[in-house]
Order: sequence, then C-alpha cells, then structure tokens
Amino acid sequence: MTTTIFEDVIVRATKLDDLPVLHVFAASQAQTKLPTIIDYHGWTTPTSSELVASYDLVRAGFRVILPTAYLHGSRNDGTNLAHHPEQFWNIVGHSVAEFPRLVEALVNQGITDPDRLGVMGTSMGGITASAIMATQPDIKAGVSLIGSPAPVAFAKDQVAQLPAEWQAKLPADLLTKTYAQLDPIDLSLHPERLAGRPMFFFNGTADTMVPYKYVQAFKEQFAATPALSATIFKRAEGGVHHVPHKMHAAAVTFLQTHVKNS
Repeated sequence: MTTTIFEDVIVRATKLDDLPVLHVFAASQAQTKLPTIIDYHGWTTPTSSELVASYDLVRAGFRVILPTAYLHGSRNDGTNLAHHPEQFWNIVGHSVAEFPRLVEALVNQGITDPDRLGVMGTSMGGITASAIMATQPDIKAGVSLIGSPAPVAFAKDQVAQLPAEWQAKLPADLLTKTYAQLDPIDLSLHPERLAGRPMFFFNGTADTMVPYKYVQAFKEQFAATPALSATIFKRAEGGVHHVPHKMHAAAVTFLQTHVKNS
C-alpha cells in the first residue's frame, strides 16, 4: 500500500523589489533553490484568483509567484478600472517591464533557479505571459490561458468596437503611439522570438472577452514553422471566458515537463 504525504503549502503575501506578490511554496522548501513559475492574474481580478493551479504547481516541485498587477489590489490608487478600460495596455506594459525585477529579486535570494523559469497567466495575464515570452528569451516555457498572442490586433479591435463618438475623441497620435509600444511584445508579429521554446495556449472558441480568432490566426500562420515547433494549442469548442480544471491540470503537467524536468 502506497502512502501519499500531503505537505503544507504556504501562501505568503510579500514584496519582491517593492512589488507586491503572493509567494506560494512548500513549507519544507522555503529557502530551497527551485524551478519557478511567475503567474499573472486577469483584468480586475484579485491576485489570489491564480491560486487555483498554484497548489498543484507546488506539489509538482515549483515555487510560484503571483504578482499583483499595476492599479490592482494594493497597487490601486483609487482608479475605478471599470471606468478606465484605456488602462488595460498600460497595465500589461507594467507587468512586462517589471518581470526582470521579480526574477532578479528571486535569484538574489537564492530561492529560484534562473535556468528553470516559466511564465503563466489567465486572460489579461495570458496576454502578459505571451508578451513576456516575446521579450525574455531565457524563459523556458510559457502558458497562456484564455489570452492572446496578438496585442496589436486586439487593441485595434477594442478601439473599433467603441461608440463612434468615443472613437472621434481619441487622438490619432495616441493610438499610433499605443500600437507602436505594443509591437515589441506582440508574438504574432515576432513569432521567431519563441525560437522553439514550449508554449501552451488554451482558449474557448466562443469567448467574447478575448476572442479565439487571435490564437486561431497565430496557429494557422505559424504552427508549421520551427519557432513554434514546441507550441501546443488547446481549445474548448463553444467554450467561453473560462478555464476548466482539466486545462489547469494540463498546464501544470506541461510546465513540469518543459521547465522542471528540462
């Protein structure tokens, strides 16, 4: 008879280089150098929403860091994000820019193996994960759940869906600047940056919040190229903006294979 030991998992609210995070780890490995996953939450959702997969990641041998996005949680300055959707891409940009700070802090503490780093995220966090894969060549593997690898196309569609009177008030130079800032983090415009590194996408085909068409087009254009040779695409036919438990489980297995055991 096999006995399974369930070790205590610690969820600690802390800061890394003054950036608030939830740090999730096995009690016995608090100071152990471990493969690490940095996992990003979605728009207006709490940092703790990403704890769903964290427990399984810890049991698989990872340290997990859940950053609090700019203007969310303790970083909110009073801005009501429901009334300021224009902040969406600014928030993604902050997360991408802050990623190296998180990694440096973890490595300097001696608790993260810099050669076994992965990134993951849900919704806005999935968009962030793709963007980090486009800008951080040392990351072993990435997971984008109900996200998009095409921020420029997504941003343009968001503007196109605004009421005509709102669109008329948007300065053309502001839009041009925004699209130019998104270009460097857009995997669909720079697919070669994956360079064969493993990437996992999951989306619902009926998702209206982050439409499936962006991942679908990315797959159709580039899946056969060497850069995407280790990219996996999963979808839920008729699925909406939701991640089933089995997809969280599949993502954990994917990261275990390509980050922890690489």
